[in-house]
Amino acid sequence: MKLNLEYYKEELDNKIIPEEFEAVLEKINSNCVSFADTLDTESNINTILALSEIRENLLNWYDFKSNCKILELNANYGELTGLLCDKAERVVSIESSKRYAELIKKRYENRDNLEIISGELQNIKIKESFDYIVIVGIANEIEKYIDFAKVHLKDDGKIFIAVNNKFGVKSWISLKEGKNVVSNFNIAISESKIKEILELNNLNFRFYYPLPDYKMPNIIYTKTYIPNLSNIDRDLIYKDEDVNFGEVDAYRTILSEDATKFYDYANSFLIEVSKNKLEENFIKFITFSNIRKDEYRIKTIINNESVYKYNVNNKSLSHLNNLKENVDLLKEININSLDRYDDEKIISEYCNEKTLDRILVDIYLKDGIDGLIGRIKEYIEFLKQKLQIIEYSDNNIFSKYGIEITDELKNLTYVKYGFWDLIFQNCFVIDNDYYFYDQEWLDENIPVEFIIYRAILYFNEIKRYIPDEVIFEKLEYTNNVEIFKQLDNKLQEQIRKPLFWHIHTKRELKTKEEQEINRLKEELEDVKKQRDNLQRMYVEKNNDLAIIKDSFSWRITRPLRKIRGMGKKDERK
Repeated sequence: MKLNLEYYKEELDNKIIPEEFEAVLEKINSNCVSFADTLDTESNINTILALSEIRENLLNWYDFKSNCKILELNANYGELTGLLCDKAERVVSIESSKRYAELIKKRYENRDNLEIISGELQNIKIKESFDYIVIVGIANEIEKYIDFAKVHLKDDGKIFIAVNNKFGVKSWISLKEGKNVVSNFNIAISESKIKEILELNNLNFRFYYPLPDYKMPNIIYTKTYIPNLSNIDRDLIYKDEDVNFGEVDAYRTILSEDATKFYDYANSFLIEVSKNKLEENFIKFITFSNIRKDEYRIKTIINNESVYKYNVNNKSLSHLNNLKENVDLLKEININSLDRYDDEKIISEYCNEKTLDRILVDIYLKDGIDGLIGRIKEYIEFLKQKLQIIEYSDNNIFSKYGIEITDELKNLTYVKYGFWDLIFQNCFVIDNDYYFYDQEWLDENIPVEFIIYRAILYFNEIKRYIPDEVIFEKLEYTNNVEIFKQLDNKLQEQIRKPLFWHIHTKRELKTKEEQEINRLKEELEDVKKQRDNLQRMYVEKNNDLAIIKDSFSWRITRPLRKIRGMGKKDERK
C-alpha cells in the first residue's frame, strides 16, 4: 500500500470535514477485524454508510475481467476501495483531501495492490491506462471527471458513474445535516443532463437504478425491469431525517399510475460507460439481502433466461451449500423445483408463468372469498401429501425456539420436511402443477398450518382487497395466529441483522441511549411474561388442590390424616 502526496497542495485542500469523520476514523483506528461488526449500536447513518460493506453491492455483482487495473476517482472514505482491490491486480485511488487519503491508508494498510494519490484532479499527472474507472458521488464537476477518465481509459475499458438523481424522490425532501437544512438538488444531476454530457463526449452508456440509492443498494433495476407494487416496499428507506414524507407511498403512487415514470424519479443512477458499443448483458435486475446477518447474505442476479444466487462473503458460503442440499431434498420428495446448482452458485430457470399469489388474486376477484379459500385448501392438501405428515412430538419447531406448547398446537398437522418459505410468491403454476424456487430454509416438525400462515402473512397483493384476519378466520387459524406470529418473529430474529432491519424498515435511527432503553423494555416484557406464567401456574395448582380437597376420597381419608399428623407431633416432642 502506497500513499502518494506528490501532487498534494495544502492551500487547495478545501474539502469540508463532516461531523462523522472523527467517528469513522476512530473505528478504523480500533484495528477490529471487521468495521461492520462495530456498527450495531451506531446511530449516525453517515458513519454506517462510510463503513458498511453494503456499499459494495453497487459493483460486487459485476464481472470484472481478471488481472485488471482500476482507477478510483473521489475515493472519499474508501467505501468501494476494498472491493476494487479484491477485483483487480492494481488499484489507484485518487482523493483530493489529505485527511481522507490518510484515513484510506489506515483502512487498507494491508493491501499490497493499492496506491492512494492525494491532490486536486487537475494537478495529477499519471501515465497509466486503466481497464475500469470508477467515479462516485460527483455531480457538479462531473464533466471534469469524465474528461480525466477518458484520457486514462483503455480503448476497451469501462467507466462506472454513481450519482444521485436530481429529480429522485429523495431530492424533493429537505434534509437535516447537522444544524443545517440542505436539499439534494445541490448534490445531484438529472438523467437528461448526464446523458447530454456523455453523448457530447461520444461515449456509449447503460443506466442502472439502485434503490434505496447508490449509497445503500438493496436492489438494482434496469431499463428492462420495473419494480412493482408488491416488491417496492422492501427496497426503500434508510435516512434518519425528521420529515413528514411517505417515500414508499410516493413510489407506489408513481408505479400504480405510470410504472415507466419510475426511472424519472429513481433516487440514484449507476451508469456503465464505454468508448465502444456496450455488449448486451441481458441483466434484468440484481437483488441483495441487506437485512440479513452476514452468514445468510446472498446476491441474486436475474437475466432473461436464468436466476443466479451467489454467496456475498465467505461467511455465507455455508448457507449457499444449505440451499444446494434443499434443492436435492425437494427432488427426493418429488416436489418440482426450478433450481439446480454448480460449484459456485444456485441456478434457477427464469419463468414467465404466473406465480400462485397472482393466480389467487385472480380467483378472489372472480369467485370471491369462497373461491380463494377453496384454492388455498387445495394447496394445503398438496403440502400435506408431499411434506410427510408425522405424529406430534415434544421435539418440534415451537420447543426449538422456546415457545410454550398449548393443547391446540398439539392438534395441528406436523410434517417432517418443514420448508417454511413455501409461500405463494415462491411457487409458479405450470400446466396445473406447482414449481418452487428459492427454498432457503428448512426445519423439521413444523405444522402445515404455520407454513400457510406465513404464505398469507407475506401475501402482499391480496391485502389491497381483503385483510389477513378474514382469511385466517375462514381457515380456522384465528386461535393460533398470535403464537404463529411469535414463532415467525423468532425465525426472523435468527436471520436478520438488527441494524439493517431497522434501517430498511424505519424512518429514523435510535440513539445509543434509546437503543438501551428499548433493550431494557424488552427485558422487562420478558420478566412480565415469566411472572404471568408463574401466576397462571400458581392459580392452576390452587385450583387442582381445591378439586382434590372437595373430592370424596379426600373427605373420607381426613381422620387418617389427622392421626398421622398427631404421630408426627409426638415424634417432634
